[in-house]
Amino acid sequence: MKLLVRVLFILFILIGVLIAVSNRQPVQLALWPLPHLVVMPVYLLVIGVLLLGVLAGLGMGWWAGRHHRRRAREASGEAARLDREVQRLREAAQSTPSAPAGGPAPRDQRAIERQAALVSAELSTPSGTRGPFS
Repeated sequence: MKLLVRVLFILFILIGVLIAVSNRQPVQLALWPLPHLVVMPVYLLVIGVLLLGVLAGLGMGWWAGRHHRRRAREASGEAARLDREVQRLREAAQSTPSAPAGGPAPRDQRAIERQAALVSAELSTPSGTRGPFS
């Protein structure tokens, strides 16, 4: 890729030199609202117009990419926020003691306690007051 860039750069320089050598005739440039005439060689006019076109193209490309740059900034901020949250959760997981090796996990323990409360409430009601399907 570097070789291609260098070859193209040399090619453009050679074309610019050929334009400059073969177009040295003076030309008068009059811009409409200005009363002055500018006399310059043709190659300066050609190179100036080409440079103006390159700058206009770069500016339009930069303007067209503004949406992508904004989305990239937002995604970068979201990624940084999520990284901070992951780090905070890892620190919290390391600081809390883990469940004993023989017992269930805390989430499972809560589910067991809820189930036991439901069963004990059902057992404590008199058998005659149960619903028709029991």
